[in-house]
Amino acid sequence: MVRHRATALALVSILIMASLGGCLPGAAPALVPPTMRLDVEGSGLVRLDLTDAAPSARVRLLLEVANPNRVALQMLRFEGSLWISDVRAASVQAVEPLTLPARSSARLALDVDLSRESLGALGPSFAEALAGRPVAYRLDGQFALLVADSDERVDAPAGLSGTLPSRLSPTPPRLALDRVASGVRSVSFDQVVMEVALVLVNDGSVGLEARATDLRLALGGRDVVTVQVPTVALAPGASTTVVQTVVLNPVQLGAAIVTELTRIAAGERGSVEMSLRGPWELAVPGLWSRTTAVEELLRARLE
Repeated sequence: MVRHRATALALVSILIMASLGGCLPGAAPALVPPTMRLDVEGSGLVRLDLTDAAPSARVRLLLEVANPNRVALQMLRFEGSLWISDVRAASVQAVEPLTLPARSSARLALDVDLSRESLGALGPSFAEALAGRPVAYRLDGQFALLVADSDERVDAPAGLSGTLPSRLSPTPPRLALDRVASGVRSVSFDQVVMEVALVLVNDGSVGLEARATDLRLALGGRDVVTVQVPTVALAPGASTTVVQTVVLNPVQLGAAIVTELTRIAAGERGSVEMSLRGPWELAVPGLWSRTTAVEELLRARLE
């Protein structure tokens, strides 16, 4: 009777050890799923363009994936969903293998294009981001893992949540003079006709509408006329050219400037410094708008 009781107690002890994660002789330890942490400095909303018929937005996620196990793992893929402010914004997929060293971590960089269907519902979140404020996010998904030095494949849940910083910074267009399309078309005793071709370049990460209704054009240091740039839509990285015809009274220019303009109109060698000064009116329609301070936007030579 005593021997049977001792045998039963030993068996119970072995089962308890196994249930608590202890290892039976020769058994492999249970794997602990990897964890993810967002690198805030390298993550955020990085692009927004609502200016045309194909609106788009992009989020960059820089993730620190930690492997707490005593064996190395290879992440074969990650699949999941990105939620922004409780709106399902995109499907997320990483299919490039990533090695996770034992009890260490590796970085996973994801550029996620938000679904076009979600952009309307995300308007309030975009408005917050354009104001420089972070937005709430949640990432839910699953790892497909391969245990190092074996053929064992494991699926493991993964997820994290928090706030995404905004990297959206609407910037005024950069102005340049198209020297080929610009020029002095005619000079007479009562008027000078010029064409000024302005190239607008959006160097920022946000598509916007821009216009300028009160730009002062100066020639040879003299403030001579007000010109306008009509409303133009500029996607991130895009450019467009606006041509303005300017008619001037020679009397207000002075003899020296008129002489140079006459040479340019005749195809001879001449040169006049020109500048444009004024504010921009910028908008992401329905979400954000701003009028910039008055400043010099362009200085170039008309030749």
